[in-house]
Amino acid sequence: MPIDAFCKYHPKQTASWNCPNCKVSFCINCVPENNQDVYPRCTLCRRSLSSLSIAEQIPPFWNKLALLFSYPLRRSPLIVIFIYALVVSLLPEGKIGLIIYVLLLIPLTEFLFELMEQIANGEKISTNLKQFFAAKNKGLFIKMLFTYGFMVILISKAIPIVGTAIGYLIASFFILGLPASLIILMMEKNILSMINPVKISYIIKLFGGAYFLLYFIAVVSLIASAQFSAVASADSIDTHSTNFLAEFLINAFSIYLVIVLFSMMGYLVFQHHYELNYSVRSTNLQSLRQQPTDDLTEIEIFLQEGRFEDAQKLLLKKINDNPMDYKANEKLILLYGVQGNDKHMQKIANPYFLKLMESNKQNHAAEFYCKMSSRGLEFIPESPLLALALAEKMNNNRQFKVALSLLESYSCKPGEGPFWDRIGLFKARLLAEYCEDNISAVTILDNILKRSVDQELLTEAERFRGIII
Repeated sequence: MPIDAFCKYHPKQTASWNCPNCKVSFCINCVPENNQDVYPRCTLCRRSLSSLSIAEQIPPFWNKLALLFSYPLRRSPLIVIFIYALVVSLLPEGKIGLIIYVLLLIPLTEFLFELMEQIANGEKISTNLKQFFAAKNKGLFIKMLFTYGFMVILISKAIPIVGTAIGYLIASFFILGLPASLIILMMEKNILSMINPVKISYIIKLFGGAYFLLYFIAVVSLIASAQFSAVASADSIDTHSTNFLAEFLINAFSIYLVIVLFSMMGYLVFQHHYELNYSVRSTNLQSLRQQPTDDLTEIEIFLQEGRFEDAQKLLLKKINDNPMDYKANEKLILLYGVQGNDKHMQKIANPYFLKLMESNKQNHAAEFYCKMSSRGLEFIPESPLLALALAEKMNNNRQFKVALSLLESYSCKPGEGPFWDRIGLFKARLLAEYCEDNISAVTILDNILKRSVDQELLTEAERFRGIII
């Protein structure tokens, strides 16, 4: 059965995950945000989901160039660039300077690989200065140095055997594959994988034009570093300070480009992590959601699948954790109403509407009540005062019919129920102002004037009766 390229529950969204068991595709919006698994679990069967190559809508590498080039210009990276360039520029000439330079490359290389791995995992780039001095020593510099040294020796020995043309062709391939081999080393930490021509070729083909931009930056970095020797070889004492400044600037620019290069390599791995079979935690993909989502996605899936009991359990748990969870309360009330479970609907709706009114959310309560009414759900609050408070917030051209329908459930006749006179006065207002039914309004007002004992209410009823007759 072919895998659907679009999410079953958000048909306009590209699918990011697929459940091999349920044969259902999910977009990233369907993946619970608090999921800690490398691969999230299916909402329906709880088995691990498989990532899809069309996957997470990761912004293309080209759209992130400005960010990747600007990253080393932040305060903390600039401090490291400054310190490194200054120390290297002050190194003495000869073997001692070379030894110190190589020793400095060890922590720098470890940091660069850690930075690449961090970005490849989709994590936010940290600008904490401690990060630059806390890189764990994984022996990557030694592996890299050994591998490239071995390749140079191997190719130089092979040229007399295979011929100059083929030898140079092989050398050109591995020189072109330098960025790819660094990416392989970051992902697999394996020396043999670094020089695997199949893997190198695959990465070059996969990245396409972006790879050649990486290579161009790598070449520029090497050229900038090579200027170190040219500047250091100046003989004139008069230009010593000028040479030092030039050397410092070249070293700073070189390390800047190297940081950019490793950042780019990391982002390309992140963008193509599925094709590279590189695991990225689902939690690091949540910021890529195509639209704002909430934590009711799983419940929505249950509802679409007709698993109402499962949806009810989750909603009840949410309400138990937070009684004022608007979305959970309203979703459950509507669910009970659609099912015709009036008893449970009343049990949830009464305290919910009361809490809304007490929390000064009267307009929200009125809007939700109208939403219930539009779906044919009849909810009559147990408290006449609650019903009246709801109706008063529907005193407008758009909602007055719903308010009248609500008040019809309470008698406006003397002695038939509490607060009959207050309900009657507001109903008379609605009838006169929106229905132009002054006759019915006057009838209600006359009953109030004859039987009500609320003096303030009587005054208001008499005043209003004088206006409409």
